[in-house]
Amino acid sequence: MENTYTYTARNADRPEQVVTFTFRNGHLMVDAGAPVEHVHRTAGSRAAIGPLLKPLAVSIVEHAMHPFHVGDVHANVRGGRLTVTAWARAGGLRLAPVTFRIGQVDNPEAAYAFVRQLALRQDASHSPRRFPGPLDYWAAWLAAASAVLIAAALLLGSRRRQAAD
Repeated sequence: MENTYTYTARNADRPEQVVTFTFRNGHLMVDAGAPVEHVHRTAGSRAAIGPLLKPLAVSIVEHAMHPFHVGDVHANVRGGRLTVTAWARAGGLRLAPVTFRIGQVDNPEAAYAFVRQLALRQDASHSPRRFPGPLDYWAAWLAAASAVLIAAALLLGSRRRQAAD
């Protein structure tokens, strides 16, 4: 049997800004109302999206909203403002954070209940981490690989200079 919990966050000052969060077993699904509006906000433009680009824009936003493991989600409410950050994973490692800033929510008590529900589900869930600490992020692996390649290039260059002398 599935264990679900849904919370719809609505900005008190801008009621058209709505995000629905649904816990389903060990994952959080996000449904951002009016995804084209989110594309406009992200692009920083109020320019109209052409009819040919609208399906692409909606697809990109919806693809970014795939289910997140509850262990990759952080949420807090401060002063009635809700912020939810979820990490998108690729190849089992954290790739990029997706942050939802709702602003002043119309029902702070429900927002606090959502944060408590997240904590309960995190306590009951296994960790999605493959590696401890910073090794759970793609950026750490890319930095380590870059450092190894630079060290190898420097060592190889040094040996070539010694051989030439």
